[in-house]
Amino acid sequence: MLGSASIDLLKQSSESLAGRIRYLELAPLDAGEVGRAQLDALWLRGGFPGSLLAASDAASLRWRADFTRTYLERDIPQLGPRIPAETLRRLWTMLAHSQGGLLNAAALARTLAVDGKTVAAYLHLLVDLLLVRRLAPWHGNVRKRLVKSPKVCSCSR
Repeated sequence: MLGSASIDLLKQSSESLAGRIRYLELAPLDAGEVGRAQLDALWLRGGFPGSLLAASDAASLRWRADFTRTYLERDIPQLGPRIPAETLRRLWTMLAHSQGGLLNAAALARTLAVDGKTVAAYLHLLVDLLLVRRLAPWHGNVRKRLVKSPKVCSCSR
């Protein structure tokens, strides 16, 4: 079993275990797994067991803040990319606030004072690390030349 964010481990495993490996994406707990009694807590605290099962809302908030800080400041730099943790934190927060809305990378880039290609690269990283999901636009008529924007969904909060 490998860590979901360990890109190096995933690369090594696919090279050394070709044809003998299976990938299984484990998402945080969802409404079907926690039952009706904990739906409000799931909505407020999110689906990570450490946050959901914390003794209080304050303890859950501390767990989520610690998780975010550790992930952005320690785990992502260990994977290789040298991205300022505060910039990535701001982008992640902005994506969480626009959850389910159309992705406007240009507006995010202006707000962060970075290039649009930089935001695209950061977004690709967050998607690869399973922190954000990019929902492809759905359109029934493939002959139309109209390109619709994808939506984003923050997976951790």
